[in-house]
Amino acid sequence: MQGIAQLRVATYQYAGNSRENNIRPAANVVAAAIGQTAKVASYAGVRELVDAIQRDEVDLAFINTFGYLLLAADSAAATGMPPLVVWQPPTGGVGDNYRCIFIAPQGGLIADSADIVRYASELSLLLVSEGSTSGNLVPRMALSALGIAYPEQQFKTVVYGGTHQAAAGQVAMGKADLGAIGSIAYADFVRDTTNRPIRLVWKSPEIPLGPVLVSSRFSDPEREQMAAAFTNLHRSHPAAFETAKQGWSEAQHVQTYQRVPADYLDRLMRQFGDIAELKRILAKFLTGG
Repeated sequence: MQGIAQLRVATYQYAGNSRENNIRPAANVVAAAIGQTAKVASYAGVRELVDAIQRDEVDLAFINTFGYLLLAADSAAATGMPPLVVWQPPTGGVGDNYRCIFIAPQGGLIADSADIVRYASELSLLLVSEGSTSGNLVPRMALSALGIAYPEQQFKTVVYGGTHQAAAGQVAMGKADLGAIGSIAYADFVRDTTNRPIRLVWKSPEIPLGPVLVSSRFSDPEREQMAAAFTNLHRSHPAAFETAKQGWSEAQHVQTYQRVPADYLDRLMRQFGDIAELKRILAKFLTGG
């Protein structure tokens, strides 16, 4: 007798948390909705998850905004793994809980955006990781708007700190002249009075949260069943919903999942402003250049 089919569900790890236990309860609910069982996996980072999707190793993916945009820049992968649902913040928009923050050492050279431009060639820039939305993609877009389109050439150095918390700590200790981290990590860092003070240099507009992607191999009825399982999850399985939220600090205020609209990608790209520049940055990381 043939066994029950498995739904291959995947995400990416962060700061030592594989997030497998965060997504497993929700994955089980969604898999059961189409008569399957969930097989949960976690990849080392966003780039590794993107690679796995491109190799057709994943049926359902919990991904961040940068990762989705990387896939969308790859036409084959975008067609094969479209977005299904996305976190719904309380305001009906993206909410006031996820932004990029530029930080500098208290008493350091940088006080505002004009200083970044003025002293760029003398500065060490600390980002979070290549796959980070608030700690890599958004700061690069912001710097480009300031006329710094090629940070590796225009700053003295550009390095990655690994996590938002580590980056904040290194900037506070003066190991970098400028850093970019997520707003949740920033708030947590400054709340802890045992940390050295840091200076808030710039705050981005609100950043859209990442979607859940599903393989196009599923039929329309199956996709509808999975979407319904997600959008009802906060009511039908509130513990599973809360456990999933706990895997992403930027999701701490969300209230439910919502279906993505047909023009989701276009809307998302427009939120980043300069679409041509966004595509250039995506191409850089898609090709590893």
